[in-house]
Amino acid sequence: MIHYSSLLKILVFVLILGFYASFLFVKIGLITSDNDAGLYISDGRLIWETKSVFKTNPYSFVETNFPVVNHHWASSVVFFLVSEFSGFGGLTVFKSLILFAAFSLLFWVATKKADFWLVACLSLPVILILKDRVRIRPEIFSYLFIAIFLYFLIDLEQHPEHRRIYWLIPLQIIWVNFHIFFFIGIALAGGFALEKIILNYKTFWRDPTVRKLILILVILIAACFINPNGLAGMLAPVQSHSYSTFAVQENQPLFNLKANFLAWNIFGSAFIPMVFIFFFSLVFAFRQKKKPIFYLLVCLGSAAAGLISIRLVTLFALMFLPSASSNFSSAYIGVKEYLKRKWPTARAIAGYTLAFVIAAAYPYQAYQLNASVTENGYKTNWGIGLDRFSSGAGNFFKEQKLQGPIFNDYDIGGYILYNLFPKEKVFVDNNGADSYSVSFFDDLYMPTLGQESKWQSTQEKYQLNAIFISIQDASPVVGSFLWNRLHDPAWALVYADTYSTIFLRNIPANQEIIDKFHITPENVEKKISYLLESDDVVDRIVGGRILYLIGREDLSTSALKKVVAQFPKNSWVWLYMGSIKVLKNDTPSLISAVIFLENAINMGEKTSEGYTWLGLAYFRTAQFAKAENAFQKALWINPGRYDASSYLNQLQNYLVQ
Repeated sequence: MIHYSSLLKILVFVLILGFYASFLFVKIGLITSDNDAGLYISDGRLIWETKSVFKTNPYSFVETNFPVVNHHWASSVVFFLVSEFSGFGGLTVFKSLILFAAFSLLFWVATKKADFWLVACLSLPVILILKDRVRIRPEIFSYLFIAIFLYFLIDLEQHPEHRRIYWLIPLQIIWVNFHIFFFIGIALAGGFALEKIILNYKTFWRDPTVRKLILILVILIAACFINPNGLAGMLAPVQSHSYSTFAVQENQPLFNLKANFLAWNIFGSAFIPMVFIFFFSLVFAFRQKKKPIFYLLVCLGSAAAGLISIRLVTLFALMFLPSASSNFSSAYIGVKEYLKRKWPTARAIAGYTLAFVIAAAYPYQAYQLNASVTENGYKTNWGIGLDRFSSGAGNFFKEQKLQGPIFNDYDIGGYILYNLFPKEKVFVDNNGADSYSVSFFDDLYMPTLGQESKWQSTQEKYQLNAIFISIQDASPVVGSFLWNRLHDPAWALVYADTYSTIFLRNIPANQEIIDKFHITPENVEKKISYLLESDDVVDRIVGGRILYLIGREDLSTSALKKVVAQFPKNSWVWLYMGSIKVLKNDTPSLISAVIFLENAINMGEKTSEGYTWLGLAYFRTAQFAKAENAFQKALWINPGRYDASSYLNQLQNYLVQ
């Protein structure tokens, strides 16, 4: 018969998993939240069909010979096969099960060294970090491998006579082909061995556990060579990829004078408190006879990794749960036993209170997070399968038999590949520095987006016939590009939805399609009425932006004012209203732009895009000191911000003339 306390623990653990599930079971947005999913599925499909792992960029008609080291090829094949046999609904469930398994095993590992209720308390901030990395990406497999490695290492410590630790060897061979974080397996085994050596430094070589760990460590390193790229694949984690004018924000350093303090709201996240909690836990841990050197090493290493790159903050959360739980364990048990001896009634009351607080905290936090979203008019995207509009643009391109070559922006590349490859290739895709040279971004892609003269030469050189651009990209460089194309008689807008726009070159070969689908200032209100009349605030904001860009300021102002009246705290609508006023570039519009953009930033749009737009508005209203400060803030948040850097150079050159 199951004891009452066990039932209570099961209930609380189910609540914890339910809280985590509220972030996992969301629909896949191929263009937005999961914009890399299409790329990974395309990788898997190509590898599965050709039965080989490609060594050069197969997708771009520009960087065709650029060498590629695909360090996640096996993950891509798995994603492709799951989506092929069970659709995107099955892929959503599969991803969620992998992350569930990783978290559950991590929780179990933590309870091996600490009380269940202590682990339950500490799991809340861990989930608040993990929730930001739940997309369809190869790294989800690394989270599972990390949890499995920790399980086997703790198992070895508790049962040194067992041989289960040797399972790490085949797991490492799998890991090196699934994701670039495979080096963490070596680091975990090495850190565990180092702890045993330090604690038994006089006799460590006679310790069979240490000898077993050293042998396994050597084999794990050798196992990393078992991948299609050999030495190059093994060294992939230490290869440096950088851009001078283009940078992926999630790869930026967390603590750096030019880093993402504002955009990622790190002081409003769980990361900083968790770091302090961990260091506080060490005070209790090192009072124990058995020093937690391993946990100290893994937490320090993962915290440092999080400072180096935002995407690595999750690693600290994974290490934090077993580490902090173990460190606090003796103090927690000491207090528990003291109360049991001195005040048993108080102990019982404290225990039930703790259980109630934990059981209530997770649903309450879920409610708060949901309320903060709905307050601004956004809709939760719970469910499985594809998000709305994820198929629209791709289906339109295929059904109307449109032809490339296609010019596209970075984020939408994977979506195009999923829908159109191999019939069509892309200009650029989400692989970034893994598949494209620095000169491609510095000398071709960014100048083509940002400079009209470069655009003219690029479109002629590659004989571009279609443009596929994200309409939600809030950057000035993309906004200006869209404005120029919508007022360029050489191009015609033939498709627009909440996520994407498609332009066709205005030539006789495309005339039949253009005549049928051309979105013009005269018919735009009818063509995008489904956006303007939507009950989703994002649709209405994007619809208002399209109206303005195409030249219908009257309709745009009306549409966006309705959104502001209904959701006055929605920072995004203020950002969009400000950005379109900047594009108009007359004095009354620029004065309004400054007010709108300051409102957006005060309400939370402390992003590189927000500060770049505000700097441009200040620049054009001759508020030069404020403009310089805004551009510097934009670059402080994102050092790779091409448009902010360009505008700042223009401003500084202007001031010295």
